[in-house]
Amino acid sequence: MLVRRDLTDTVPTPSGNMHFVKKGSGYPVVLLHPAGTSVWAWESVIETLSQNFTCYAFDMMGHGDSDKPARHFGIPDYAQALDQACQILNIHRAHVVGNSVGAVLAIETAASFPERVDKLVLVGCPVWDITTAKKRFKQGAQIDAQGMPTHQTLKTLIDATTFANPRQEWLDASNRLRAKAGLWYGKLWESLAHYNIMAHLPRVRASSTMILYGDFDRRFQEGKDLLHNNIINSKRVILPGLGHIPQVEDPEAFLESLLPFLKA
Repeated sequence: MLVRRDLTDTVPTPSGNMHFVKKGSGYPVVLLHPAGTSVWAWESVIETLSQNFTCYAFDMMGHGDSDKPARHFGIPDYAQALDQACQILNIHRAHVVGNSVGAVLAIETAASFPERVDKLVLVGCPVWDITTAKKRFKQGAQIDAQGMPTHQTLKTLIDATTFANPRQEWLDASNRLRAKAGLWYGKLWESLAHYNIMAHLPRVRASSTMILYGDFDRRFQEGKDLLHNNIINSKRVILPGLGHIPQVEDPEAFLESLLPFLKA
């Protein structure tokens, strides 16, 4: 049973309730956020996207207003919960747009449920060598000894190349949402560190894939060639002067690349 609250809904899955925001009409587009954020990551672009598509922005399990799972979750578990939610909502095939860990979730969805994914958009997708991923996780996850996310500053956001020119409002939202995710912020990053993304790329059979990075996103830009060379029907797009979450930093530039690709 769905709990209706205007455009904000909760859909039950066997792993718990998943929160989402639905807006617009037309062909469905599923939006998947970075670790430590929520549907907030899409607020600046969902209004424009919804003029052409039915947009579903989901909070991943453990994040935002979705339930925190009662057991360990790997990337395939996040994809399973997402697919279960989509089927209840009658989203049987959609364009899927993922940012950061959300892009990894989009890849797992496309690989495990190929019939569900039409076009695929990977924004700032981390591509880690499975042999060094655990080390990179420890270096970059920004969690304390108890597994909780550490407090960020404007300098932290720049150093992490999250934003090229961060604003206080983005910093406040990031700290608030990371604290809300709590232990599940680190758990999601740890799941990424154990996920062999390269092994799944040959199984991606989307009708077409756009691989998009901000050129300030130095942590993950090495992925653009690996993704392009291992995903069929893919293209690369680099947005100048933007960081890891370009749709927040410059919605217009982001949409100028995204909309023509989805409409084509």
